[in-house]
Amino acid sequence: MSRQLVDAVQRVVAETVAQRAGSWGLATVTAVNGDGTVNLATARGPMASVRRLKSYSTPTVNDVVKVSRNPDGNWIVDGALA
Repeated sequence: MSRQLVDAVQRVVAETVAQRAGSWGLATVTAVNGDGTVNLATARGPMASVRRLKSYSTPTVNDVVKVSRNPDGNWIVDGALA
């Protein structure tokens, strides 16, 4: 098997696993919507209308928040950092 083929297979496997794995990260609130969602600036780019937990009851623009993403690609805001 060629080294190029091995590298290509490893890259595809790594990308597939990354897409199917849940993860978390930090983001900045860019807008607060009236429907229980916020817009975010994330390392992956802007995200619109991300739902937030009830415990994050007073979101504010420029809050730095913890966000979680499940394997299906759904995002949720867990809350603001102190």
